[in-house]
Amino acid sequence: MCKREEALLMGYKLLYNKEAKLITERTSVDINKLKIYFTDEEFNTLKTVIREATQKLDEVHSYIEASLNARKMTN
Repeated sequence: MCKREEALLMGYKLLYNKEAKLITERTSVDINKLKIYFTDEEFNTLKTVIREATQKLDEVHSYIEASLNARKMTN
């Protein structure tokens, strides 16, 4: 069995369903469960990256939602 050299820590998807609904989906790993695999410095860096990425992806979600709401109001 080979060991993986990388892991998905966070993902973001834009989905469109049959009911014409746009859905955003963010997934992230519980970084605390991975602490044993990293040095303290690596772990703290990853925690910071995940925190910052979460904040920015929340901004993207809000921006898309606001843009769609504005579009609905003008139609």
